[in-house]
Amino acid sequence: MALADRKSTDIFNKNTGGSKDAKSIDTAKEAEIRTAFNNGDHIADVGKFDNLAPVLYAIQQLTEDIEELRRYITAEVGDGAQGPQGPAGPKGDTGATGATGPAGADGADGTTPTITDLDGSRLPTRSGSSGTLWNNRGVVSVS
Repeated sequence: MALADRKSTDIFNKNTGGSKDAKSIDTAKEAEIRTAFNNGDHIADVGKFDNLAPVLYAIQQLTEDIEELRRYITAEVGDGAQGPQGPAGPKGDTGATGATGPAGADGADGTTPTITDLDGSRLPTRSGSSGTLWNNRGVVSVS
């Protein structure tokens, strides 16, 4: 499943020149905002905190969700890097040459997928008729 388009927009940006818009701030203003946040001004000013508390609570929940996603991706999915490739195994017997079987419906070119197709990249992504191969989220499965 592909990642959906981003719904949120930047709260502010550091665009300059012709790219500058209503949300643009300079480096000095960003430093001022960062310092006020790091000092806890949004908590210490009771009036400001009372007004911002619901928004700050929602942001805190989003932050916790993002951290949980980061934890899951790192621990369960990994960094996405492929590990080292092992040595090639011995070449198997080619067997006797026989008659060509009937064309399958689920292969990339209309034929039954071969052992070289078992990486799943050219298999259909939905289960087909009984006994056919399909790509089940990166795992080759049999219908």
